[in-house]
Amino acid sequence: MSSRADVTIKRRTLRVGATTRSFIEVTPAHHTDKPALVLMLHGTLQTARSIRPFAGYSFDAYARDEHAVVIYPDGLHREWNGARATVMIRSDAKKVDDVGFIRALIDHAAGNHDIDRDRVYVVGFSLGGQMVIRLIHEIPELLAGAAILGAVLPKDKHLVVPRDAKQPLPVLTMHGTADPLAPFGGGPAGFHGHLPKGDHLSAADTAAYFARRNAIVTRPAATTVLRARVTRYDYSAAGAAPVRFYAINGGGHVIPNPNHRPAQWFWGPTVSDVVAAEAIAEFFDLPALTRS
Repeated sequence: MSSRADVTIKRRTLRVGATTRSFIEVTPAHHTDKPALVLMLHGTLQTARSIRPFAGYSFDAYARDEHAVVIYPDGLHREWNGARATVMIRSDAKKVDDVGFIRALIDHAAGNHDIDRDRVYVVGFSLGGQMVIRLIHEIPELLAGAAILGAVLPKDKHLVVPRDAKQPLPVLTMHGTADPLAPFGGGPAGFHGHLPKGDHLSAADTAAYFARRNAIVTRPAATTVLRARVTRYDYSAAGAAPVRFYAINGGGHVIPNPNHRPAQWFWGPTVSDVVAAEAIAEFFDLPALTRS
């Protein structure tokens, strides 16, 4: 266990069926009634431990400033059984009950921290975003909203979740136009042209898919912000759950934040004009964040 004056950080384990799963939990140092829960899912070969600095510790601020509980789950063997049919590294990843793991984490947070079950949000980066796509389709009744960073919807036979809309859900997507691993314009995702993972929709078409799933049929309202480095597209309709899409001009396969720039040769450029954690907090109407 570690702590700062404003948060407490613990590494914990949880039994899910016959498997012991691990996660990092960041909680407010001082008790607050009915906090929100934010689950942040890492990308391929990352971990709960590594995604925190990769995001510049920006999501930890939810525990400090929002008085929310933030949980960073560990994927088994650093992978997730997400919405895509193809695997990243290990074929047995497609046999893992990661949906059950997320269910168990929500129950854990409710039992140990008395979270507000009406304010449970999932955020996923890269393969974690593919996992979030699965959660949107399979357990929307447990979620208040979802955010997908650096991931796009698999096409046709590559999508392994049902397409029927069981329940509309607010969705935010964010994608860099210079993403070298999950191309902004769609097509095969992979490691710089290697290990292709099947065809995917473009980032714009992914956002439009979720809008249609929420029964929004009108075109999005586009707003250019932050010195024209970012374009925000808002899909909305009366009574419909909204969808928001951030297109980050020149951005790579990263989590935009002001504190950490991963190696550009692999991840592509970091554009920190927009901070993903702040954009998500704004979309889900959490109180204003202060930067770390």
